[in-house]
Amino acid sequence: MVNSKVKKISRFGVISVTVTMIFVCSYQVYQNVETVHNYFSPKMTSILDLNVDEWNSVKFNGNDSVKFDTVFWDKTIINDANSTGNIMMRVKDKKGNIIMDEFEVFPGTSKNLKGLNKDQQYYFEVKAENGQFIINVI
Repeated sequence: MVNSKVKKISRFGVISVTVTMIFVCSYQVYQNVETVHNYFSPKMTSILDLNVDEWNSVKFNGNDSVKFDTVFWDKTIINDANSTGNIMMRVKDKKGNIIMDEFEVFPGTSKNLKGLNKDQQYYFEVKAENGQFIINVI
């Protein structure tokens, strides 16, 4: 009787420790392996220094276009709170057709881009007053 109780407690302890180790190791891989982190939490950033109030193309992480190629994209554009002011943005497709007409994003706010499809390339353009702007796509 006592032997059976000890076996059950030992088995429960081993299973608990194993599950905890798996979670801790998985979290460490998620946090520290860039490829894994970028797959599950995609984010692209652009820092713009604008001098002219006209449409300028936006490069995110050095790329001319953004492709929402995983299910983990929120499809949201964020004008960082540290940006100089509000921005006007529009989204174009590969052929140059305007997919999303111009919309305004204020500093520290975001705009949902749910109308955009998965696995298509989109080109972003921005128009704003003079200043420095930090734009994120998540």
